[in-house]
Amino acid sequence: MYTDKIAAAVADTDGVAVLYGGKPIQAVFFSSADGRTVDAVEVWGNSVPYLQSVDSPEGEGVPNYESQVTLTTQEFKDAFLKAQPTASLEGDPASWVGTIERTQSGSVHAITIGGVTVSGAQARQIFSLRSASFDVSLSGDTFTFSVTGFGHGVGMSQYGADAMAEEGKGYVEILQHYYTGVTVEECPAEYLPQ
Repeated sequence: MYTDKIAAAVADTDGVAVLYGGKPIQAVFFSSADGRTVDAVEVWGNSVPYLQSVDSPEGEGVPNYESQVTLTTQEFKDAFLKAQPTASLEGDPASWVGTIERTQSGSVHAITIGGVTVSGAQARQIFSLRSASFDVSLSGDTFTFSVTGFGHGVGMSQYGADAMAEEGKGYVEILQHYYTGVTVEECPAEYLPQ
């Protein structure tokens, strides 16, 4: 039964911590990646040594792994101008989307729209996308975002971790794969609840 598996996992890891340099990490996670996780600096602007980009084997059957968001040119314009009122979205909509810079993992690092550059994370929020791993195209008066994965992309992918477990990998190996340079050991006393 599923609850039995959860209870066993909790019991088996009681008192265990994921540490970097002897201190507990911020173990961020998300749903599913586009084949690689994203370096923290590319999403949040600060480099974290254990939150680097790594391969992520997502496995089969990830729900909504690929999704689309379609917006009329007016909806696209309204959404972007609400967030970035200085953008210039006049004339031919084919000229509205400019340069797209990608991270090493392939997600959008920055995109220029109407002369204003925003991060992939900002574009994800503005257009209600499932991740910053997207392509955008225009057909007639409709913009289409083709999106892969779900979440911010930093740290451990839940579906990637599940795929690794299905391959027979243990939790220590999975954690050390997603969190670069960490140790998994007994939690130091100073970090335990008093």
